[in-house]
Amino acid sequence: MDIKKKFGSASFGEDLILQALSCSPEPTSIYTGPEMTIQFANEGMLSLWGKDASVIGKALISAIPELEDQPFLAILQEVWRTGKSYSVTEAPARLIKNGVPVTDYFDYEYRALLDQNNKTWCILNTARNVTLRRQHQQQIQEKEKKEQGLMEEMAATLEELTATNDELNSSLHLLAESREQVRTIIEQAPVGIAMLKGPELIIDIANPTILKIWGHRLADVQGRPHEIARPELQGQPVNQWLREAFEKGERKTNNELSILLRHNDGLREAIVNSIYQPIFSTDNKVTGILIILEDITDQVLERRKNEKDQHMLSMAIDAGELATFYYEPKNNLFSGNALLKSWFGLADKDQLDLSAAISSIIEEDRQRVMTAITDALSEKSDGNYFIEYRIAHAQSPNGRLVQARGKVFYDAKGKAVSLNGTLRDITEQKAEEQRKNDFISIVSHELKTPLTSINAYLQLMQRQAFLTANTSYQDITMKSLRQVRNMKNLINGFLNISRFDSGRMMIEREVFDLKELFAELEDEFKLRINSHQIVADLTQSLSIAADPNKISQVVQNLVENAAKYSPIGTQITFGYLPTANQDVEIFVSDQGMGIAEEDRDQIFERFYRAGKDKVGTISGFGIGLYLCREIVELHNGHITVESNSAGGTTFKVRLPAQ
Repeated sequence: MDIKKKFGSASFGEDLILQALSCSPEPTSIYTGPEMTIQFANEGMLSLWGKDASVIGKALISAIPELEDQPFLAILQEVWRTGKSYSVTEAPARLIKNGVPVTDYFDYEYRALLDQNNKTWCILNTARNVTLRRQHQQQIQEKEKKEQGLMEEMAATLEELTATNDELNSSLHLLAESREQVRTIIEQAPVGIAMLKGPELIIDIANPTILKIWGHRLADVQGRPHEIARPELQGQPVNQWLREAFEKGERKTNNELSILLRHNDGLREAIVNSIYQPIFSTDNKVTGILIILEDITDQVLERRKNEKDQHMLSMAIDAGELATFYYEPKNNLFSGNALLKSWFGLADKDQLDLSAAISSIIEEDRQRVMTAITDALSEKSDGNYFIEYRIAHAQSPNGRLVQARGKVFYDAKGKAVSLNGTLRDITEQKAEEQRKNDFISIVSHELKTPLTSINAYLQLMQRQAFLTANTSYQDITMKSLRQVRNMKNLINGFLNISRFDSGRMMIEREVFDLKELFAELEDEFKLRINSHQIVADLTQSLSIAADPNKISQVVQNLVENAAKYSPIGTQITFGYLPTANQDVEIFVSDQGMGIAEEDRDQIFERFYRAGKDKVGTISGFGIGLYLCREIVELHNGHITVESNSAGGTTFKVRLPAQ
């Protein structure tokens, strides 16, 4: 191997290269021989091992005996034997630091460096601790800086070598060979490294990593002054920092520096960590600058995004006056924010555990809450947690009603890891709803009595009109009775809502034949609804265990809704059929205006009316479909809608037959 030709300058020594590696923020070491003798280890690697510089010169296992039952020596020996480099990510390693066994995770590489005979002459080991990344926490902390003392020690070593001229002369060949080896190490280093020489800061060495960060090719920058080779830095402080480091002999370190770098034919915004380290000669004069550069743009942007998202979430939680909680079932850890603690009678500094939280729940609700948590964490759960319960403690004897919502998070094996969620104080909301329901109930009851009298008077007038054959009065009384009937339906709807909210809506189940019920409804609809074609699909007798009056009310609401929202003369079809899983499906179809997609998810909500711009003067308060859903759910069934905005709607009610 012609070392001098490859090195270029004999002044470039092994000490400078090792000095460069010592300054690297990445843990780096060099091994030789089958026993993996430690020839070099920078401060980062020594810190990673939990050792000091006394391990250099020792076999790896002798220096770090805790690695003996781990795979590292076998892998290194395989790399040494075959000359094939090895790299791995997130590999565990057990080390002893300060006398304490510690298991960390690392991305590391064993790179075999080969001589001219294609034989391994050393192994370059670089490693990165990725424990925090593995644990889904914030970005890896900035790398430890190399102490100036090591640089001074290496400078002292250089002075000693210079003073020993005879020994230096006898080792020139070995030194030249070492220069080539270290140059190769720099070329293969995973961090950006460049060396600038002389007061003009001529780019002497630039490894592939730093060239990629710079956005330049080696042929375009090598041998040229740094300021001229990289014109994109004009107006930025980098060149000024390099000159100051050379003139003052002081290191310049930048963390998370925002800078514009060359990219294709333009510029890109980048964020880097950089070190500008003066290189000293044996007589303590600055001869050049060592640049160590790491592009951390992606990591910083991701961290900032996470911080922004967390800030926005905190603002939303504060604005919504939400209490937050976090529960780990494995170790029974329960925690929450300051608002949650105050609701449970604790100060912000107090520790909150699950037993203390449960004890603040009133006794009647306590078991129900525990059951809801257990169900949410069970394997058969969909992972959602929702419950309303009351809290009372000495600091809040009147208590409060809260609504809890949460989501279970799982590990890779599908096992529940945590239950995270929020609590919302709904005390005043529920009180307001109760006041509203009480008002509706009172008004509805008060209206029923005069409405019954009006209905009776109108029926008498209608009978008189028939006896006197007064067709004009017959028509007027018929329309008036229809409006009275509509008013009674509205009042009954409001009363039913009140019963639902107060828990007084009861289901009286009995076994009956749907065919008989639907036949009665068909006759009633044909008498009352003369504006549409009513078709009943009564295919067969079908028994069901349900409340016939409530089922009749559901069908009546759906058919009357279809008549309201369908053109006069169109067909309305209702019926039932058995399903494959022994349920019963009731359906009502029309040829009306249809329901827009954005309305379908809300159409069963209380007081919601779909297509408000289309319904015009059609009467209604938006409670009919809400009542249908509540009645169906009391029967352990569910109701759905199929429609399109072009026209035509079908409501389907699925009920258990037994």
